[in-house]
Amino acid sequence: MKGSQSYISVLTSDRFSGSKLWRPVLAALVGLLAGGLFLLFSGEAPLRSYRLLLTAGFGCGQLDNCSFWTTLQFATPLMLAGLSAAVAFRAGVFSIGQAGQMVLGAGFAAWVAYQTLPAGWHPLLALLAAAVAGAIWGVIPGLLKVGIGVNEIISSIVLNAVAGFLVGFVPLDFGTINQTAQLSTLAPATKLNQGFFIALIAVVIVYLYLWSSAAGYRQRMVGQAPGFARYGGYKELRTVTLALLFSGSLAGLAGAIEVLGVHYRFLVGFSADENFDGILVALLGQSHPLGIVLAAIFVGGVRLGALNGLQIQAGIPRELGNVMLAVMALLMAGQHLFRINAFGLRERFAALRSKF
Repeated sequence: MKGSQSYISVLTSDRFSGSKLWRPVLAALVGLLAGGLFLLFSGEAPLRSYRLLLTAGFGCGQLDNCSFWTTLQFATPLMLAGLSAAVAFRAGVFSIGQAGQMVLGAGFAAWVAYQTLPAGWHPLLALLAAAVAGAIWGVIPGLLKVGIGVNEIISSIVLNAVAGFLVGFVPLDFGTINQTAQLSTLAPATKLNQGFFIALIAVVIVYLYLWSSAAGYRQRMVGQAPGFARYGGYKELRTVTLALLFSGSLAGLAGAIEVLGVHYRFLVGFSADENFDGILVALLGQSHPLGIVLAAIFVGGVRLGALNGLQIQAGIPRELGNVMLAVMALLMAGQHLFRINAFGLRERFAALRSKF
């Protein structure tokens, strides 16, 4: 438990300075280089493949034919899922339940979107339903952890699977949702939609909540210094409950935007149980809202580039993009674990010195 708390403490350091920026940048570079090694082994030209990936993911020849707009579309749910993970981290809960919360959010948003409601209120009510569904599902791991000591990683994984089962009971007709509930597109020939602005608003709200509100301060204290928080009279159960309600609502919104602005229907399996992109974005973004925006755009661009650049243009399986992102996640998690072990070693050396 102590090691887990130390991990959360390192992961949620408030500093977002230049000394921390090199870590995700280095992880991204090493991940891309690892992809290059796989390309060499398969007989492909790495430089040509990188050019295809970057052009397909981040290029923009002209405004009406700009792949970067699609990257922003991919980045929209990633931002919300990353913010969801970061809010949970900063409460001292390593929740990885964003996929399940997204599924339930998408299911309930679709159910509302299939109803006949006034045009102006229809998307708002669908988004609200998704946020509530995600919030309820998101708070369960925290209550289990604080209440009876259940490991939140295990409970989150189980709840992801259960969410996929429960959404089957939501009465959906799986046709196209009502037009009154659809989010408008922002660029021609793309699915970039108003959800992008919702994600940016969420970034601002999360920042203000964590660093400009008493509730956010209490949450960061509970997450980073639980002993100090208890000494100061902060209620851990209340703080964690509020944080995970907020965290789950963000993931629920991510699922709703996929339904209302991209697919216009509920798709079974659009967010698989093994989808941990929110964790990856939070790691690369150092659990800071600004970092999460940049990380979401980067991850979205790599995923798009792997699909349109590597697979379609070069015939290279798009799973190579997943390999690159997996290496980045391992490096980001590994450097945090290294620091934790370093803390433990310093304590042991200090104890040895005290004996002499």
